[in-house]
Amino acid sequence: MKDNRSGILVFVERPPFSESSESLVEETIEIARSAGRSIALVVPCRVRTPFPRYYLSKGKVEEIRELVAAHAPDFVLINVEITPSQQRNLEEVWGIPVCTKQAVIHEIFAQRARTAQGKIKVELARLRYELSRLTGKGTELSRTGGGIGTRGPGEQKIEVERRKIKDRIAFLTRELRRTEQQTFTQKSLRRKLGALQVAIVGYTNAGKSTLMNALTGSRVYAEARMFATLDPTSRRLFVPGIGDVILIDTVGFIREMPETLKDAFRSTLEEVKEADVILEVIDVADPDYVNHFRVVSETLREIGAENLPKILVLNKVDLLEELPLLEYDMRTAHPYVFVSAKKKIGLDRLLEAIAQALQPKVAEVHLEVAPEQLPLVRQRLSFRGYIRHFEPLENGRIALDCVVQREFLARLHTLVVSR
Repeated sequence: MKDNRSGILVFVERPPFSESSESLVEETIEIARSAGRSIALVVPCRVRTPFPRYYLSKGKVEEIRELVAAHAPDFVLINVEITPSQQRNLEEVWGIPVCTKQAVIHEIFAQRARTAQGKIKVELARLRYELSRLTGKGTELSRTGGGIGTRGPGEQKIEVERRKIKDRIAFLTRELRRTEQQTFTQKSLRRKLGALQVAIVGYTNAGKSTLMNALTGSRVYAEARMFATLDPTSRRLFVPGIGDVILIDTVGFIREMPETLKDAFRSTLEEVKEADVILEVIDVADPDYVNHFRVVSETLREIGAENLPKILVLNKVDLLEELPLLEYDMRTAHPYVFVSAKKKIGLDRLLEAIAQALQPKVAEVHLEVAPEQLPLVRQRLSFRGYIRHFEPLENGRIALDCVVQREFLARLHTLVVSR
């Protein structure tokens, strides 16, 4: 989306104050850019205790009013959550729309959703966010009131608005259950196939979809903007020494993700729990990549996936002059590989790391089968292993050198013996 709205970012810091907030400022500017907004001016502000009327001090509100008059921006973006009444008060003083970072993240999700299920989830998140802020708009929705002891029209309007939102939420929840049935069918098919699953996770804009495209040769939508991919995508990937696996791309993580969006996409994120190994993609060209790693680790803990085998995929090394020295907890807790998904650097080493992580789940098997059995064995091994080598024998049979999932070994032997 082309940027066509320019605004002022009021970046609020809360205790404990830090001298290095540049990365958070840059991230907020990138959030705005991803929603089609540009930031022309950043106004830093420290708030120990929020003020009831404006959240900000009167002096800071007046300072920003003068900046608005001088620069004529289209909006003011504030990086913290303020109440609806505080937002309305600021809009009255400054004379332009005021939006919060969480509201802008909702905007991004609304722009990025492509599938029916994704659009429903995004709208549900937006409606729940609006419902949580509706109470604070009481004054705005009750400008006229009734007589003593009567119910004013303003109160009636708020109740009507609340009922409309709740009715819409109920309708969308039913629609979501219907569309999720298709996803459930796809998951059931993957389980039936017995496919090993590799989930790609990471901070937003770390290069997850680009990595999937590089590994599988697919054309999953990838763009250098936040939350370019919302809907989980799966592709087949052949891993030498393992066989075909299912590679799953997931929605990106971010600091201070709105709870409404977390709830809406929780089922999507929880697909990660079914993975046999996780690829955590980290943009090591980003100066704040260590904090990104910790945000992702915390999110994996929240969904109960913190103990799954994990490989750190340290992406975008083509943008660095030298490789970074990783933090102790990064380089000791998990295997890691430096790659450039865009330039396709280090992918062979990554496939070797995936194979090593999945090695306990497979075994090497040597079989002899009749020639007519070969097509059936090859078919049954789909997503459960593969025939690495075969050789005709003097007795007319065929010797097979196979890699097979351990869970399928007994069934494979039964198949061969019973034919």
